Amino acid sequence: MRNLHRTAAWGITLAAAFLAGCASEKRQEAALARMGDESPPDFLAGPVWVSLTNFDGFSADVRSTSSATSAPSAARAASGQLLERQGRLIFQPFTTANIKKGKIIRGGMFFIWDSVGQHGYVVSEALQGFAPISASSRITIVTAESKEAVAEQANGHACHRTEKIAALSDGSIAKLTEWRADDLNRFPVRVRMESGDRLTTVDFSNIRLDIPGMELFSPPGAFTQYASAAALINELMIRESSLKKGASGESPPPEQPANWHQPALGRPQ
Repeated sequence: MRNLHRTAAWGITLAAAFLAGCASEKRQEAALARMGDESPPDFLAGPVWVSLTNFDGFSADVRSTSSATSAPSAARAASGQLLERQGRLIFQPFTTANIKKGKIIRGGMFFIWDSVGQHGYVVSEALQGFAPISASSRITIVTAESKEAVAEQANGHACHRTEKIAALSDGSIAKLTEWRADDLNRFPVRVRMESGDRLTTVDFSNIRLDIPGMELFSPPGAFTQYASAAALINELMIRESSLKKGASGESPPPEQPANWHQPALGRPQ
């Protein structure tokens, strides 16, 4: 079976990509933030994660599309890198750098998710901060459908298609269809979720059944914790506005005192 052994180089690269960034450039960066960036994608905080947690660990590229059957033209898409270990997940979106005069960039936002507690953090590398997030409704029970698995192809793999039903605390039901690859220890290379009038399809590629270090699944100790995801995104937007004024030749606003954001909280234990 391929891709089962972790390498030291991969671990070092992964830690640097997700947590460290480029320290020498931090003071030159500001996030081009907008409301909504602080919200995790549906597949992370919704029922899809129940298909991803029966593994010791993995890393993969992921692409998700979600739309309502009543408004298919308003589909939402998300893509990025996903890691998992023992029910904990990290998602780092792929973003396009948008640089103005070498100072303004977009990026550096990622999500840490605990599927057991159904809560986690949104983390901003540009802001050097993080904030708590939680699921809007909790999964209360998951049952497997008794239908025989169907052999099909998905994302270049020979798979067996299976189905699950997840019941949520708000009374809704989600149907999960999984295409599990025969050559990847039954990893679900595609998951489709149907809940009410919403359809979400999640595709995985570049899958590695590796075991990332557990230290990756906590916010960096030197980062500031904000009271809420809204407080974090608001500060990013304020800093973006200040930087834009400076880049356009206008006088930036007076420097704020060190505690101008909402009071930081202690790092959770």
